[in-house]
Amino acid sequence: MIRAVTRERRKRQSGNSLIEFAIAFGFLFPVLAGTFQFGYAFFLYNELQNAVRAGARYASMKTYDSATATPSSAFTASVRNAVVYGNPAGGDVPVVPSLTAENVAVTVSWTNGVPGVMTVSIQNYTMNAFLKTFTISRPSASFNYVGVYAP
Repeated sequence: MIRAVTRERRKRQSGNSLIEFAIAFGFLFPVLAGTFQFGYAFFLYNELQNAVRAGARYASMKTYDSATATPSSAFTASVRNAVVYGNPAGGDVPVVPSLTAENVAVTVSWTNGVPGVMTVSIQNYTMNAFLKTFTISRPSASFNYVGVYAP
């Protein structure tokens, strides 16, 4: 008799777990997807920050070969490559997905007629996160120029 009651109770509860899962999934999936999206966007931003910082450090030590505040195309290209590929000579795979040299801006500030500060920044980078696409124009990094000025 006890076994018959237990079987009957199990039959009535067999659909409950499916309904509970569907309700819980409806709440948990958006939370987990949002957490993943935030984490991935934060990871990409951190990688951008590291790349920009490395590029600005490289620009601050590289020989500056222009007599004006507008850097030469070779200087700009090598700094952009350092940011995008992690190598001034260039490469095949960017450090962050869909980052291009056009997204990297190099600005030289002059002090007393010589380069004073090198600023490298990201402009209009489209970050493809999990559920949404963001366009950002940061980060940026600046370093005092300590390289050789040889126009």
